[in-house]
Amino acid sequence: MDWFSEKFVQPLCHYYTLEATLVYGLMLIAASLGTYRLLERLKVKIDKRFFLALLPFIIYGGWTRALRDHSFGLYGQSWIWCSPPIYFVIFIIALGSLLAGIWLERRKVIAYEKFMWVVGGLLLLYNLTLTRITNLEGFFTVLWLAFGWACVLYGISKLRPKLLSGTNSAILWSHLLDASGTFTALTFYGFYEQHVLPTFLINIAGPWVMFPLKLAVVWAVLYYIDREEGDQRFKSFLKIVILILGLALGVRDWLTVSMI
Repeated sequence: MDWFSEKFVQPLCHYYTLEATLVYGLMLIAASLGTYRLLERLKVKIDKRFFLALLPFIIYGGWTRALRDHSFGLYGQSWIWCSPPIYFVIFIIALGSLLAGIWLERRKVIAYEKFMWVVGGLLLLYNLTLTRITNLEGFFTVLWLAFGWACVLYGISKLRPKLLSGTNSAILWSHLLDASGTFTALTFYGFYEQHVLPTFLINIAGPWVMFPLKLAVVWAVLYYIDREEGDQRFKSFLKIVILILGLALGVRDWLTVSMI
């Protein structure tokens, strides 16, 4: 119990240990595979509709984590709004909305993605009432860095679409939003990195290393997914998982530094 407390309980909401990182990674793989099987049984297509249905919940997760960083609203100091518990909470909310939306759609009441947008929109509206952007300099620093990367990635996707497709450029950008937030927070505002590998690299090279790290790892993974022969549906699902990991953290980092 002492070991478990030292490696998993005490670091919760503050930092990650190597042991926790490995366990959480395995949990992510298991949860992703289980979710994919569930979507198959529900006969939900992994398409634009599905992504748009999830989008408000992805943003809500990152936004909520930022509000928890500052102890705003009902999120306070509760550990359930930290990673990884928050992923399970958002998953349960999103899954419940999806199941209800599918039930309503099959009875020709409303399209499931529209119902999920209503639920997600109400959650985002609550977060909006709590949010106060008090650090405009930090807000715009992250915004302009992310905008610059968006221009670069868009240019590459237009000039070399085989190297970087439009879809992959959007997914890669979400991770560069995370990198922009991390760089800004660590460089100018005294924050610290919580994850094991980034912390190791930042201690060696500085916060700027987050940009080449994201470019190298995420771009390579996306390229490998595209090159692999197999179920296109599963490949699309994997890309959504990668997007969630980037966009949720990116929104969290951006808003956390913007509300100090």
